[in-house]
Amino acid sequence: MMRLSRLLLASALICSISVPTHAFFPSETYIREWCDTGVLNPVEGIWEYPDDGARVCIQADPTSPGSYSISIISTPDCRLEYGDVIGRLHPTVDRRQFRLEQFTRKDKSVFIKAEQCAATLSSDGESLRVKSPKLKFKVNVNTLLPRFWRVVRVTYDDPVDKLPAGLVKVYPGYDHNGSLRRKIRIL
Repeated sequence: MMRLSRLLLASALICSISVPTHAFFPSETYIREWCDTGVLNPVEGIWEYPDDGARVCIQADPTSPGSYSISIISTPDCRLEYGDVIGRLHPTVDRRQFRLEQFTRKDKSVFIKAEQCAATLSSDGESLRVKSPKLKFKVNVNTLLPRFWRVVRVTYDDPVDKLPAGLVKVYPGYDHNGSLRRKIRIL
């Protein structure tokens, strides 16, 4: 009998190792319950990328104290699966600013090439603004033109480029019941 129980335990262990870790990732309903019952840091909860509609869960990362993991809840991107950890937030000296490490490529179900960005939590805790490094290159073509054309300057200013990129908090809301400041609440 003892040998049979050890065999069952070993087979259960082998089964649990062979199942992907995202299979154990909790549902969105469970995450909402966790948000309602636990003590959360301002950055923890359910967030959404407004550009592509992906929803993620940001929660404390037990493998790295002080850091937070970013896991997929839902996404229109078929390359990402429910529960995939797509990034991490690392604390800085300013409690509202983080170093965001987000994976940009997936090769054979393994994430590779982490992009380093700066993430800033808004004062109301409703958005997480992300700024990625940019390489700027400017050539002064006026030096190649005759004197008359050096006076004339043409510039192009796109206001969409100035819009902040980042995440919007979905749950818990500002009054901890799912209400968002940007949406009208009907009583």
